[in-house]
Amino acid sequence: MNLIENIKKQVGTIPADKAKTLGSAVAIVGLFSMGLMAKNLISSHPRHRAGQECEGYVETLKSREMEWLARNIYHEARGESWEGMLAVGIVTLNRVNSPDYPDSIEEVVKDYKQFSWFWDGRSDKVRNRRAWKKAKAAAAEVMMNPDLPLAKKLEGVMYYHADYVSPYWTANKQEVATIGRHVFYM
Repeated sequence: MNLIENIKKQVGTIPADKAKTLGSAVAIVGLFSMGLMAKNLISSHPRHRAGQECEGYVETLKSREMEWLARNIYHEARGESWEGMLAVGIVTLNRVNSPDYPDSIEEVVKDYKQFSWFWDGRSDKVRNRRAWKKAKAAAAEVMMNPDLPLAKKLEGVMYYHADYVSPYWTANKQEVATIGRHVFYM
């Protein structure tokens, strides 16, 4: 049995005179259904583009908090690896959960001189769309999966800095990890 006969057998056919009376919409829907059926008969495996896995839930998490977390990840770690981006998001959430910091991601990011990108006086416009999508996916990953192995590794970590600066405050902090170009402290 060839492909067309198999489709006709599974879908059934509508005689032309009845299709005309039902209108062209039925014929179009029927053709569309047959096309979908043929696609499934040819390959039952879904086709994914690279990075498509995150796109669905990134689009559904359009909260203000996720937006601010993504902004912070973008501006602090857009050139970092996936793990580096997650680490910045985890530290941001650690601060939200600490009694020593504000109770929202937006307030933590805007806290006086805590994140240099917000206080440097330069434009905060997103210029790299690919890095922005990756930052949104990292924000969603951190928010939706608080039990990430990296979150356990960075539990209690509140501070980090780029490895090319030497802030005064590191003297009384315990270094926990270096991920990419960032050094993390408790």
